Amino acid sequence: MVRSEPRSRRRGSHPGSFELSEEVTWTAWTVCERPAPMNVAEAMGDALVAEGVRVAAGITGQSIGHLADALAERPEVKVFYTRQERVAVDICDGYARASGRPGVVFTDAGPAAANAMGGIVNSFGDSTPLLFIAGHNNRFDTKRRQTKELPLTEVFGPVSKWVAIIEDPSQVGDLLRRAFMHLRTGRSGPVVIGLPYDVSSMPIGGNFPYEPVSARPPVRSAGDPAAIEAAARMLAEAQRPYVYVGAGVLWSEASGELVALAELLTLPVATTLNGKSAFPETHPLSLGIGGFARARYGTTHATAVANAADVIMTIGCGFKQHATLAPVPAAAKHIQIDVDPAELHKEALADVAILGDARLVLRQLNEAAQRLLPAERLVPMQSRIDGLATLRDRWAEVSAPYVNSDETPINPFRVTREFAELIDPDTTILLHDAGSVRGTTCQHYIATTPRSFIGFGVQSAMGWSLGAAIGAKTAAPDKLVATVIGEEAFAETALDIETSVRAGVPVLIIVLNNRAFMDRDGGVSVKLAKMRFDGGVDICALAGALGAKTQRIDKPAALRDGLRQAIGDVTAGTTSVVEIMTSRVRVNLATA
Repeated sequence: MVRSEPRSRRRGSHPGSFELSEEVTWTAWTVCERPAPMNVAEAMGDALVAEGVRVAAGITGQSIGHLADALAERPEVKVFYTRQERVAVDICDGYARASGRPGVVFTDAGPAAANAMGGIVNSFGDSTPLLFIAGHNNRFDTKRRQTKELPLTEVFGPVSKWVAIIEDPSQVGDLLRRAFMHLRTGRSGPVVIGLPYDVSSMPIGGNFPYEPVSARPPVRSAGDPAAIEAAARMLAEAQRPYVYVGAGVLWSEASGELVALAELLTLPVATTLNGKSAFPETHPLSLGIGGFARARYGTTHATAVANAADVIMTIGCGFKQHATLAPVPAAAKHIQIDVDPAELHKEALADVAILGDARLVLRQLNEAAQRLLPAERLVPMQSRIDGLATLRDRWAEVSAPYVNSDETPINPFRVTREFAELIDPDTTILLHDAGSVRGTTCQHYIATTPRSFIGFGVQSAMGWSLGAAIGAKTAAPDKLVATVIGEEAFAETALDIETSVRAGVPVLIIVLNNRAFMDRDGGVSVKLAKMRFDGGVDICALAGALGAKTQRIDKPAALRDGLRQAIGDVTAGTTSVVEIMTSRVRVNLATA
């Protein structure tokens, strides 16, 4: 049996309102079993399918060849053969962020596995679940710096949630079950399994009756009842509350519960960059992207509410460097909710700390508020809503010169506005890459539904969004998937445009090219800056050679028609690359 939970039903007149649902449905799942004989790789392929794996990506080689063959032979699994191992990780990373389900990365041993490190580090930083199965030398080979020898446990242990090596066929079932338990519980992250070449071809014995852990209900923990009641009363008594939520709400699928609590107590809600889309940004209580108390990328209204707050509730936040550029008010009380005990009281002591799954804790808070508070406190506070509308108008005034700019080269904020006005946000997934494109994209694009905007940024691996967009499109094939990427980041992973074309997974890649403006944010040396910015790649020629349709836009007046054409090309089934010649701008408008 495998559990599937229906999406929360909407209620009320506002498109961001949700109704809590206790309904749970169950769907039959067949226990993995096939007639003997079969080898370890074949058994693993069966077990992975039984665990619900539908996407795999990588590059094969001798030590991983048996498993790659087994995955390719399974009709349930979409297999991507990439041009570099790191992009295979990015594809599974994007797939997980868009679907909530892990994919499988496979590589050969040694340097091939090491090539995946950039992607694994990125997924670990953002707590993204994926399973990396790396080829490995024969199990009893003595360590002697032989061909493709890599100490897998020592290398990947610090940047994965769990790592193990299958040393005998008898371990396959137990280790895979443990791997998926790690992927499905608590704070997630990449799990790494080493598969020795000799083990992969060994007979498994018997008929391998594997029962998947994914067929069981998710294991979630609720918060301490006393802490729940204290938090509910503190929120109710707050005069200037501020709710700040991270990606933990998305991974827990707790958006419905979050909206219900915000509406019940009239709570303004801001998100982290990674948490963007956890709360509908069309909602009157939405503050957009905020910080603790000020972020590098954040709206003026989020910053104003955070700076004035007397009670702050954070949910599933990591308090990263770019989100904590200014301290919270000294007198503000802090309610901290997180599924990871290592996060609680980490930066400073919280007044109320609650260890638990975001969905269950928010459900508890909703129930406690309705049980403990007088009816008049549960009436919407129109004065607070009106005050937020006034602050939101101020943000529009600050932003107008940027999003409406007619300057040449094109202001990148204008690109975001033009794109947003051409698409339906409910049927679109937008990603961004590292660098300034992050700030010029995330602050003004309005995310309406969970996982409709995929933010990242703890490790900020350049070029991540190209592979991640392919993964997101695989998770949501009926949606338009687009990414905004800078010229330098594009050059790091551009070869996998061909993977998108070959696999028949069309995505829109918007390249903001501000190379004409020399930047020294990576150092103070003028000589280094010249080496960095002289020359460059002919983006359209490269993308065209890899099979994509291409355009170059250098005038603001051409933006709308050009983007409309590219969206049409992608909708028709062709990957499209649009190069837009942009200026280099300040990305933090909250201090304007």
